[in-house]
Amino acid sequence: MRLETKRLVIRSFNEFDLDDFYELNKDEQLTYYAGFKPHPDKETSNYQLKSIMLLNDYFAITLKDDTLIGDLNYYKDPLRRGCKAYQIGFLLRKEYQHQGYMQEALKNFIEYLYFQLDIEILSCVTMVNNKSAQNTIEALGFQYDGVIRQYKRLYNGELIDCKLYTLTKDELERKLILWQKN
Repeated sequence: MRLETKRLVIRSFNEFDLDDFYELNKDEQLTYYAGFKPHPDKETSNYQLKSIMLLNDYFAITLKDDTLIGDLNYYKDPLRRGCKAYQIGFLLRKEYQHQGYMQEALKNFIEYLYFQLDIEILSCVTMVNNKSAQNTIEALGFQYDGVIRQYKRLYNGELIDCKLYTLTKDELERKLILWQKN
């Protein structure tokens, strides 16, 4: 898969992403909010990169010059069965935050997913204190559904509450019309 926006490329990961992938995943604050332990060294990043290169649900966000600045992923929504429900996750390096990159990437990624997966409902879960991710999701039209108490246990043993956001098929179809006009 390869998607292009005005400033970005969303594509599969490759072995040339290792240095930037390590930079992304060694950041303790970013990885905490994503729920995983920061990578202590490039060897760990190399192992993880090789693993995700085998998947078809995990993608790199790069600038047009191919600098890796973040990632996107999707998976079956673990909270919903019996419908075409998917959950998305994302990560963006600090120096690229608050510049509209993630909204730009997510708009195109969500549109791609919608047409590839025939989504009935799309969700996103954020830690209750991750205001940046919540602002991004809300700006895209996701609706706040509530807090899921003790939703996830982190690598450090901490049990955390998360906020759940969703976008239904009808809402998504209306958003796609607006996004395509812009």
